[in-house]
Amino acid sequence: MTAGLWCAETAAVAVRRPGARSACSEDPLMSLRFALLAAVASIATVAAASSSTAQTWTPLEASRFAAEFTQPWIGVPDGSSGAPRQGWLGAPDGFFTREVHLAYDWTDADGGEAHRVIARFNYPLSRRLWVGVEAPIYKDLDSGGSGIGDIGVTAQVMLAETRDLSLNAGLGLELPTGDDSVGAGEVFGVTPQVNLWTDLGAGVSFRSRASYAVRDEGGADGFGLGLALGQTVTPAEAAPLGQFTYSLAVNWFAPDEGKDVVTVTPALRTRLVDSLFLLMGVELPVSDDEPFDQRWIIQLVRGF
Repeated sequence: MTAGLWCAETAAVAVRRPGARSACSEDPLMSLRFALLAAVASIATVAAASSSTAQTWTPLEASRFAAEFTQPWIGVPDGSSGAPRQGWLGAPDGFFTREVHLAYDWTDADGGEAHRVIARFNYPLSRRLWVGVEAPIYKDLDSGGSGIGDIGVTAQVMLAETRDLSLNAGLGLELPTGDDSVGAGEVFGVTPQVNLWTDLGAGVSFRSRASYAVRDEGGADGFGLGLALGQTVTPAEAAPLGQFTYSLAVNWFAPDEGKDVVTVTPALRTRLVDSLFLLMGVELPVSDDEPFDQRWIIQLVRGF
């Protein structure tokens, strides 16, 4: 995701119908927020308490699907050419990660500027099952509104995985948990998706996502396609730029009603120290319909 929020945010800005109002009352909204925080805390507690014996990674096998569904996750080695399974800005992940993210972005649009801080928690429950939670913990608009955005929750099942390929299918939920003052808390959405990652050689990897968003009144149904290509040019142990990677992501959202939105996101990723990484990039619309002029992004990622 590092692409999960992209579809929800860009599509909502581009084609959200005016006049839509939240169906949530204040008390249920707070209850949902606390329930989500409790769920994340529970997963973190299980992760901290887990002390499973280290295992050697092996490719997943269809004949062992049921057994692998309950086996503890094992980190997958880099592709045969050295391409790591790491998230990029604006790009889909066909693989599982165990990470926490903290991101900031600044968006310049005709309606004014917007600032946003996003926290993410990604955790593989087993070799076949993964969950991710994305929470825009603060958003500030030039128009004067500020508050939290809508929380996203995604579950994915790994369908196939070798050293050079990962393929999973999942379901993303957009939960109307945010504040009306920042244009959130209005739309519930469900997005089935299929994600792919593959090592192409020379440290180059390709990733893609095909999805279809179904949203209630006030949102936009539509097809989404994400494609990304990048190359890792330094080894993990290099200092100070370990696993330095440049990438380009292209995202296309075609709503059932309204104009298509296409953006490109050139970005960089590098290791700072140990399992702490820095990502930087800019998202730029290239379609006739431009929901914003530019969005600059900086993100810290910590694996555990």
